[in-house]
Amino acid sequence: MTIRKSLLLTLLMFSIVFAALMTALAWSRARAALSDEIRRNLESQALTVMQQVDAMLFQRIKDLQGWRRLDLMQELKVGDIDKRLASFLGDVTAAYAGVYTGIYCLQQGRVVSASEPALIGSRVDLPPTWMSVPGSDGMINIARPDPQARDSVMTLSSEVLDAFGHGPLATLAARFNWREITALLELATAGTGRDALLLDADGRALAATRGLRARLPRDHAPLTLLDAHGDAHGVVSADGAPLALTRLLIGYAHSSAYKGMPSLGWTLLILTPEKVAFASVQKLLWSLVALLTVTAAIAALLAIRISARTARPLQSLTAYAREVGRDLDTPPRVFHGASEVEELSLAFNRTLDQLRASRSQLVRASKLAAAGEMAAKLAHEVRTPLGIIRSSAQLINRQSGLDARAHEMMSYMINEVDRINELVTSLLDSARARAPHFQPQQLADIVRQVLDMLHDKFDSRGIVVESDLDAVPSALDCDRDQMVQVLLNLLLNASQVLEHGGAIRIAIAARDQHLALTVEDNGPGIAPDERDAIFEPFVSYRAGGIGLGLSVVREIITRHGGTISVDSGHLGGACFTMLLPRGSH
Repeated sequence: MTIRKSLLLTLLMFSIVFAALMTALAWSRARAALSDEIRRNLESQALTVMQQVDAMLFQRIKDLQGWRRLDLMQELKVGDIDKRLASFLGDVTAAYAGVYTGIYCLQQGRVVSASEPALIGSRVDLPPTWMSVPGSDGMINIARPDPQARDSVMTLSSEVLDAFGHGPLATLAARFNWREITALLELATAGTGRDALLLDADGRALAATRGLRARLPRDHAPLTLLDAHGDAHGVVSADGAPLALTRLLIGYAHSSAYKGMPSLGWTLLILTPEKVAFASVQKLLWSLVALLTVTAAIAALLAIRISARTARPLQSLTAYAREVGRDLDTPPRVFHGASEVEELSLAFNRTLDQLRASRSQLVRASKLAAAGEMAAKLAHEVRTPLGIIRSSAQLINRQSGLDARAHEMMSYMINEVDRINELVTSLLDSARARAPHFQPQQLADIVRQVLDMLHDKFDSRGIVVESDLDAVPSALDCDRDQMVQVLLNLLLNASQVLEHGGAIRIAIAARDQHLALTVEDNGPGIAPDERDAIFEPFVSYRAGGIGLGLSVVREIITRHGGTISVDSGHLGGACFTMLLPRGSH
């Protein structure tokens, strides 16, 4: 077995076994902690809600006890003739804002006073007494509420005694709005994914949250959700079949004596499916499994990389050096391994980059040198005879007696001489590049000058020129003559590729600390694979061009500290963008 394979297997075994042990330990401890926290939370919630229910029932009983002892109740001896008691009961009902749906006094089944005047004089049968709670001066009878009724109430009643000991005067009854209890349960479980259920001493439902009400037995049969538990509160796991649910985790709390009121024997349950309760625990398990998988994958990758860095980086770098020796344009590569190997590969790549840049500069310099030599010879050998030929052709063309064919031939001769002269001028411009003479200028003014110079030429060909020059301040330091030459080259190039009636757009915009000058047209555009090459000397994709104009443009823009690029424009053709540093004035 090779050293690389031995190292790879050792690293993999150690990292994966260690990660698995740590994952198992973290899972077991986190599961136990989460399970305990969930159970404590369920038990605490059940105990809190049960205490709130006890407090609410205690308050309703205290209300009834307090009202029946009022001196105003003695009005019942004369049948509440002046209706002061009825008015009081109405005010109390309104003050409790929905807690009570009605309060009334009965004498032999007939209403003699009530919070609702319409009830006075009618007969009302009190619901059967379900349970009684002893008070300080008499029993409080309670009628069982119906948890499935839409407007369920719990009727509490007690006798009003004659202050002079002549027996009971009437029965005082209050209809407690049972939705107050339901709302308490809904509020306690809102947003938790849990349900609450209130049971009486026989295990029958008294109130439930919305998710459980439709599942309650229609015959009010007892629900066997809890086995006999001696503890006042706790948490159990139970079968949810009585409520057509899966297995449940139930936090429970039994009613207890509250401020002298005996225990009602009720039980408050907070229910949640075990799958929901322990969803966070299960999620934690999958998270840890995913973490283990990622850890194992990372360990494998690290082991492979470390073993590879130990044995192969120098061989790879040597092979790369041989490949570069055959082809200097081989894509650069970075070899990761020991720090010395990585530093060596980076240094080698930097050297190659410099060598490629030097080669490009040498090629460009050679082309420009050739252009300069050619321009000097052409200027000497060609321009003088060209001028003589052009002058002679113009003199002949002015003579009378020439037919149309002769005039046409003379025009051809003059145009061709002008074209040759233009080629010689381009060669001279590329050969005699000089350092720019910087002065404060307004780029917008330079553009307008060039557009005025070319107005007649554009107008004769029906070319529409659109400009946007005043959107931003256009001050910059530049050589005005050289910038005029740049714009002339770009605009003339654009006009030469346009059909009659074409369009050119030139605009100035701000980009950070630069001015962006764009020249675009609706011509055929420049193919993406040709955009870098068109700035090289003697590269032209236009019939009749010699490929020096854009080379001169780039040279001038570079000397001004800027850049030039070409892309597709909004008009559909080519868009040249020049970025020039803003001026200091």
